[in-house]
Amino acid sequence: MNLLSSLNISAGALSVNEKAISVVSHNVSNMNTEGYHKQRVNLQARNIAGQIGDNPANQVRANGGVKIANVMRYNDDYLNNYYREQLSQKNMLEQQLGNLDELAGIFDDLEGTGLDSALGKFYEALNNLQEYPASSTARTNFIETTKTLTSLFNEKSVQLSKLTGEALGDGSSEDALKNSKIYTQYRELNNSLEELAAVNKALQTTQTGTLTANNLLDQRDLILHDIAQFVDITVDEKPNGSVTVYTGDQALVKGAVVTGKLDIETAKHYCDTHGIKYPDDWTGENAVLKIVDEDGGIIVDNANSVITGGALGGLIHSATDYADGVTNAGTVQASLDKLASTIASIFNDLNTNGKAYCIDSNNTNHLTATNPDNWLFACYDANGQETTTGITAANIKVSDNVLKTDGIWNISCAYFENASDFDENAVGNAQNVVKMLGTRNEKQAGLNGQSVEDFYTSMLGKIASAGDSAKSLYDTQCDVVDSLENQLDSSYGVDLNEELVDLVKYQTAYAAAARVFNTVNTCLDTLVSLGR
Repeated sequence: MNLLSSLNISAGALSVNEKAISVVSHNVSNMNTEGYHKQRVNLQARNIAGQIGDNPANQVRANGGVKIANVMRYNDDYLNNYYREQLSQKNMLEQQLGNLDELAGIFDDLEGTGLDSALGKFYEALNNLQEYPASSTARTNFIETTKTLTSLFNEKSVQLSKLTGEALGDGSSEDALKNSKIYTQYRELNNSLEELAAVNKALQTTQTGTLTANNLLDQRDLILHDIAQFVDITVDEKPNGSVTVYTGDQALVKGAVVTGKLDIETAKHYCDTHGIKYPDDWTGENAVLKIVDEDGGIIVDNANSVITGGALGGLIHSATDYADGVTNAGTVQASLDKLASTIASIFNDLNTNGKAYCIDSNNTNHLTATNPDNWLFACYDANGQETTTGITAANIKVSDNVLKTDGIWNISCAYFENASDFDENAVGNAQNVVKMLGTRNEKQAGLNGQSVEDFYTSMLGKIASAGDSAKSLYDTQCDVVDSLENQLDSSYGVDLNEELVDLVKYQTAYAAAARVFNTVNTCLDTLVSLGR
């Protein structure tokens, strides 16, 4: 019986060490597999059931050799969670940096072709008009520089809208939304949530501490890393390895069920369903993310404020004017609109006030009172009529009053503080042009106490500064993520030297068990032969 017991023990040792060698082989073969965690066989003494007590004979008979307790998967939960946090932050910064790079490109004009140059030429033409207020050439030149200025305002506004549209759509068109970056990314996130739920389901029915379970855990962690690239998440792991994933306080996945997937709609659709006048009363983003259950029922009506990290967080907050010191397409658009509106207001007021006078187009040797509607700048209303209400960078234009035949004379030149001082023959007065020219250095309340040119220069400086800051933050974050990836690789990556040591150890144990097995088997054969 002792020989048979020894035969069983050595046979078990052969099987255990063979499996241990296969785990080493599994590690080596997957050393370059993304997300793979090295595994190790934990061995345990096998005891045969029965009363052992203090009887040495019973204790010897209880020895059953060796067995595999479990296949341990190297892992560091704290490091994994911290890595996902930093990965989410990196992807958010990456989106913001990309937006700022494109934003800087919009205003990185060739020398002499940008809005700053157009402002300079606008004032130069105004200075020429001051010297020659009755010159049709000087007036035509001023109008042409004004047309260039408004065209550049329009062009920059279109480019900013395009930049926002690429990220979030245009706010009203379903097609524009479906062609945006955020639409693609929210769908990828939902796919990852479904994959995680499927892996969770498999983990719930798989014995822990096995190769199958460990491979599922590798898949689970890779999917969690993917999800973290889109949104900021927290993870609650269950004993069987399945996880519940939250963004904010909302669970996205619980076990085998996706409890909160994302959906998206245009700002206009959101406003239409909530009784908000779009775009007049809307101050949010062009796209609205929401969280819905598996049947499409709304859980979070507007999740834009919930999603603060990851690529989706970077995109959703990359184009809105929050007036909180952030520089993005939205804040720059707001600044550009403010500049265009202020310029229009200043020059329209100077050109139409009751103390300003124009040269009579029918008799260019005389002055005439200016018309209250002789605007220099205007925009079109919904009915296609000129108005000075609601002028923005997108719609500012030179008024038809100065573009029509003989409209050049509607640019007021003379200025008389007192009506009693009016002299209809003072066509060379040019005092109103002087006032217009003076706005170049005047601090404007509507421009945060800055002059027209200083406000624009300050805006460009903010774009450059924000870009430099974002680049620095992103580079630093990349270093943090790279460092964490190295730590993770060191924590659970496959080390060939360690695997070689284990391989030699298990091969030696296998060879020893084989010799015991052969020896015992020979003894049994001999005894059987003697018994015959």
